[in-house]
Amino acid sequence: MAFRWMVSYAVILLIPVILSIIIYSQTREIVEYEIKRASSAMLQQVRYIVDGELQQTESLATQLSIQPEFKKWLNGPSADHPYLTYQTKQELGNLLATHDFIKGIYLYSNKLGTVLSGDTYADARLFFELQHATSSYSYEEWLDMMQTEHAGSYITLPVEIQGRKTVTPAYIRSLPMQVDGTPAGTLLFPLHNEKIRTLLENIDWVKQGQVFIMDERNQVLFQNGDDSEFASLSEPWELEGTGTFTRSFDGIPSMVTIEASDTTGWRYVSVFPTEVFWERARTIQTLNGLGLLLCFLIGGAVIYYFARKNYDPVKQLVSVFAKGQSGHAGADADEYSFIQRSVLETIRERDDMSNKQTQQLRVLQHYYLARALKGQADRSIPLSELSRTYHLQWTSERFGVLLFYIESDASDVRVLDMAQFIVSNILADFVPNHLAVRFTDVDGTLAAVVNVADDSEACWKMELEDALAQAHEFIATRYKLRFTTAGSDLQTGLDGIHQAFLQALEAQEYRIVLGEGQSLWYGEVKPAKSSYFFTVNEQMILLNLLKAGDYDKAQGVIDDVVEQAFQTQASLEIIRFVLLDLATTLIKAIPDDEQTAIAWDEWRPLKRLLACTSKAEFHQELSDIRDQVCGVLRSRQNVQTQAGIGEKVTAFVQEHYGDKNLSVSLIGDHFRLSPQYVSRLFREQTGQGLHDFISQTRVQAAKSLLQEGSSIDDTAEGVGFASGHAFIRVFKKYEGITPGKYKTIN
Repeated sequence: MAFRWMVSYAVILLIPVILSIIIYSQTREIVEYEIKRASSAMLQQVRYIVDGELQQTESLATQLSIQPEFKKWLNGPSADHPYLTYQTKQELGNLLATHDFIKGIYLYSNKLGTVLSGDTYADARLFFELQHATSSYSYEEWLDMMQTEHAGSYITLPVEIQGRKTVTPAYIRSLPMQVDGTPAGTLLFPLHNEKIRTLLENIDWVKQGQVFIMDERNQVLFQNGDDSEFASLSEPWELEGTGTFTRSFDGIPSMVTIEASDTTGWRYVSVFPTEVFWERARTIQTLNGLGLLLCFLIGGAVIYYFARKNYDPVKQLVSVFAKGQSGHAGADADEYSFIQRSVLETIRERDDMSNKQTQQLRVLQHYYLARALKGQADRSIPLSELSRTYHLQWTSERFGVLLFYIESDASDVRVLDMAQFIVSNILADFVPNHLAVRFTDVDGTLAAVVNVADDSEACWKMELEDALAQAHEFIATRYKLRFTTAGSDLQTGLDGIHQAFLQALEAQEYRIVLGEGQSLWYGEVKPAKSSYFFTVNEQMILLNLLKAGDYDKAQGVIDDVVEQAFQTQASLEIIRFVLLDLATTLIKAIPDDEQTAIAWDEWRPLKRLLACTSKAEFHQELSDIRDQVCGVLRSRQNVQTQAGIGEKVTAFVQEHYGDKNLSVSLIGDHFRLSPQYVSRLFREQTGQGLHDFISQTRVQAAKSLLQEGSSIDDTAEGVGFASGHAFIRVFKKYEGITPGKYKTIN
């Protein structure tokens, strides 16, 4: 009891402690919120400055695109072209001097094939070798970029400085279109890396953290610190959205802020160790911890003192009540437990005796009923005396027997384990009081012995069917259980119980024919005379239909046989023989060379069919056997009909290579095969991928057209490419040179 008092006092002490912890946590949240807001504001300042400079760069590009002098220079040589070149060069130099955010202004002319800037005028190849030539970036790639139409976008250009590879962000825009629809030229503005890096290094707190500017591919374009560049930022938060959050960076807990550019697809990222922001909060944290520790020490001492002081009188009182019960006094926590233990022990002893008597009586009842059903009960004792001895409450010598077949629709295995308990208890509530029903288990089957009073013999079966219907509906809804009942006729005396049990067993056998979920009575299931109706002639017809591939007619024969088997109350032995003969006939349709590939030990179709106990199970197993046999036969026919698919596909591609919609999917649809399957068959029969064969066929046809003088765009359209760019890429992949180069050589 003293311990309980100490716990109660400790709970009271914990109230101010918990409040202090809550206040401290709220303080941390406020400080953290202010830190995040300051970090976000700092990064927004960088974004505003850089985005503003980028907007000025785009505005400059727009102004230059409409300058008449630039348009005139782009149109090609003229009488005043040298002077115009000099004048344009001077203009570019003046513009570059007024925009320190831009490292250079390069003007490329498609017609001249030259590049003009404020300090140079050179051939395109020479300019490329001076500015951007690296081992991983070719002149063709650079030229393709300069000749491609750009509405105004940001790109990264590889640069190699003293053996170190890096990238330079640049703004690129195509100049006005010519008559033939191609750009007249291209403006290229490389950005000033050092300018942006100086901007990042002048930010508050930047010396204690890092600031990055990344492009859409998470490639670091700019960062503060030394000159080392990163190919990409592979932190786990690289795909996070904008905002401020705490993550680990290089193994250090850090405050990360991400802002998205309003002008480009760039992202601005600042990373600062959280230790920087919590230096001033350590003192408050230390004082708070010391205060909590002092509170625990003083409070603990006070709790111990008052608990001991209040417990001493109670301890003396407990010692008085415990005299004479030394064996039990130590087991009680306090005087209340002592009284509680004494009362509970008396109640528990009474309940245990009552439960044992009830359990013993139920065991005896189940044992006697099971023996009576099997005809093994002692017949020398009168029924009236047995009724009193086993508390069976039998009022007459007229008996009927019910057997239950229970199935579950629920996924919970525990429901099926308790199925007999559920059905017996719920059905007992629905059965009228004048019908004495006793349940027992006979070899795993739930059985019920029904004692019918003399005045109820005319209506006992109807009353039981009503009770069974109500119980079936309730159990199916509540527990997802279904049961089928097989009942006997009324019999007399102790021997009559055994006879009724045999009748119920015979009625239960006809569940195979009549189905499940209903009541089967012995007097209503007498079998009619029938003959063996699945003849040898019908077996041969079924085999011939299967081998001929006429599966629809074969299915009709199978359905007729099954329907004929279950449409009347035929002999159960004949039904089983017919269904077994039908299954073996289906299996005989499998060719001998295919049977060796079947895993008979795993399939075991006949064993599974013999284990069926209901009409639905027979239907399911026969359907599985039918599907397996038809699958083997169809697979065999498909292999035989698809032996020459490689030659057919080759001819189809050579005929339709000029169709832009020609693809593996289109070929699969034409030959009524899946794209993956037709591609695999083509590779197995020709040794070449189908997609590569289509591309190579188009390239060979394109070479002939190019030699005849056809243009690149016309050739691309003539051999089925969606665009000239796609044609150039595929032609270069297989021939090693561009179509224009090939046309020049030939």
